[in-house]
Amino acid sequence: MRYIFTCLLMMVVGGFAGANVAKAASIAGSWSGGGSVKLTSGQVEKVRCRIRYEKGSGRTVVLYVTCAHSNGTFEVSGRIVKLNNNYYSGRLYSEQYGTAGDVSISVSGNRQTVKAKSSKGMATVILTKQ
Repeated sequence: MRYIFTCLLMMVVGGFAGANVAKAASIAGSWSGGGSVKLTSGQVEKVRCRIRYEKGSGRTVVLYVTCAHSNGTFEVSGRIVKLNNNYYSGRLYSEQYGTAGDVSISVSGNRQTVKAKSSKGMATVILTKQ
């Protein structure tokens, strides 16, 4: 379960960028959907997630994530930065597992694709705005 969490964690945020960043309001609100995590061992686990985004300070957006998989649920939080009109990147943290990770988020209308890769594996989740 820790590996699944770490992979999903990596998918919900990436490194902060310092370039010209657009106003980060369009992603605000609640999103939900599903996808999968592929561990470095080759094991694949399906996940269902809910993410709530709130405007943070400056160019940042704060996110709160709850995900479920076959062995239970986990929660994480983090911050992302809007890099252009439809792409975000940032960091996510889990007090539950003492883990942090990177992620990228691509938004198109009321749909977003969240991708992550870590030393534990990679994950992709497709979410729709609620």
